[in-house]
Amino acid sequence: MTPIDELQVLKSLDPASTDADPNGRRAQADLRRILATEPTPVPARKRSGPRIAVALASVAAATAAVLVLTSALGGDRAFATWTATPTGLSAGERADAADSCRKEQKSGSPEYRDQLSKATTAIAERRGAWTLVVLADRSGFGALCITDDSRHLFRSYFGSIGTTPAADRPAPRALTPTSLGTGSIDNHSLSVAAGLAGADVTAVTYTSPTRGKITATVNASQFALWLPGDDLTDANRTGVPVQVSYRDGTTTTLTLRL
Repeated sequence: MTPIDELQVLKSLDPASTDADPNGRRAQADLRRILATEPTPVPARKRSGPRIAVALASVAAATAAVLVLTSALGGDRAFATWTATPTGLSAGERADAADSCRKEQKSGSPEYRDQLSKATTAIAERRGAWTLVVLADRSGFGALCITDDSRHLFRSYFGSIGTTPAADRPAPRALTPTSLGTGSIDNHSLSVAAGLAGADVTAVTYTSPTRGKITATVNASQFALWLPGDDLTDANRTGVPVQVSYRDGTTTTLTLRL
């Protein structure tokens, strides 16, 4: 699907039924309705190049990084399992999650099939019932997927895909966010901060006023964290401070802003 210029925000979808939609008919109807309605803010993508928001079917936007579906997920019970510190996946779970993310992104964003085929798994983490995957390569390409694993991988998910130009990639001690903000899913708010990490960055944490210290996963020049709640609603406009650790043992506070 060709990205749609100037569309920076997407309207939240109405609650979907709990039935699966294997042929994507509901998602196609939702896409038509999104494009015909007045938009409301969702997490935005940095100005550098298009990313494509994906959820069941492809929805394109020039600067939107994350489209959040109200979907048939685990609701209160799934959110209750969330943890501030992520855990890893077994080798088999990691491979399954990466393959599922790759497959769904290829289906929704065929123009990125080559990059997806070559991208490796930079991040694969679990926070309770939820799985987050980042596929990336050294050219600045990245694809992010988050799903409620308790209802089977990628039955429904939200994420982003695109390439960050060289001029916007971070210096060794910097961060370049590509997904930053708050959306809603299952009538709950969910905040996401993810993007590229400089070569000297070893750790990133965010101190939430409601959830305390949140630890990001940092690996292969990528970082990612998310939490229930609306902490990051205005982050793309006002910025959000995060604590960053470096290979030389020093630390600093950086402000993430799109």
